[in-house]
Amino acid sequence: MIFIAREMTARFRRLFPHGKFRWVLIAVSFIGAAISVSELLVMKLFTTLVLHEGEFERSILIWAIVGFFLFFIVTRVGQFLQRNYRVKALARAFRIVGRERTSKEETREWAMAFELTNVVSQGTQLIAILAFFLLLNPYIAVINVLILIAIMQVLSAIFRKQLDVHAQLNTPEPGKRVKPAQRHGARIRAAETGGLASGAGMLVLMAALLYLSINGDITNANTLVIFLGARLQNSVINNASQSLMRYARFNSEAVTNHDET
Repeated sequence: MIFIAREMTARFRRLFPHGKFRWVLIAVSFIGAAISVSELLVMKLFTTLVLHEGEFERSILIWAIVGFFLFFIVTRVGQFLQRNYRVKALARAFRIVGRERTSKEETREWAMAFELTNVVSQGTQLIAILAFFLLLNPYIAVINVLILIAIMQVLSAIFRKQLDVHAQLNTPEPGKRVKPAQRHGARIRAAETGGLASGAGMLVLMAALLYLSINGDITNANTLVIFLGARLQNSVINNASQSLMRYARFNSEAVTNHDET
C-alpha cells in the first residue's frame, strides 16, 4: 500500500513538476471521486423512500421523489463534465511543462497520466466510502478498514511484481521478441488477480453485514445501502487494479523501443 502511494507520488511529480497544475489535477480527481461516491447518497435516499414511503405525507413524498431525480441528474451531468475537463487539464499541464519528446513518449505519458489520475480518484472514493460506512455503522466500518488493508497489501505486491515483469519483457535477450500475448496476458492476469482479492474481501464484508442484520444491529435501509456501497467499493478496487497494471505497462522507465504494441 505504501509502495503504491510512493510510486504514484513520485511519478506525479515527474510528469507535472509545476505545483499549480498538480493541484488542479488532484482537485479534478477529487471532484470525480465525490461525484461517484454521491451515488451512495442517492442509494440512501432511494431506499428510504421505498422502505418508508407510508410514513411520508403525500406532498413531502412527491418533493422527495423530485429531489431524488434532480440529484441523480446532477451527479450524471457532473461526472460527464468532470471527465471532459480532465482531458483539458492534462493538455494544459503537459503544454506548460514543454518537454521535448517523441510521439511514442507523448502517448505513454498521456496513458500514465490518465492512470495516475484514475488511481487518485479511486483512492479518494475508497476513503469516502469508508467515511460513509462509519456514519451508517461503526462496526462495519472497522471491519471494512481491515479488509481494505489486506486487499491493498495484495495489490501492492502484485503491482510491484508487474513493474519488474514489464521491465524484463521490455528488455528481452538479443534476438528474441516478446509476443503481444505475453505482455497483455501478464497485465490481465495481474489485474484479475487483484479483482479476485477484492471479491474475497467483499464476501467477508457481506458475511459481517448479514450477521449484524440478523442480530438487529443495523436497520434494513442501512443494510441495503451498505450492500450497494460494498458493490461500489468492489468496482472501485477492480478499476484501481486495472489502472495500476496499465500504469506498470506504460511505465516509461520500464518501456523501451521494443514495445510496439
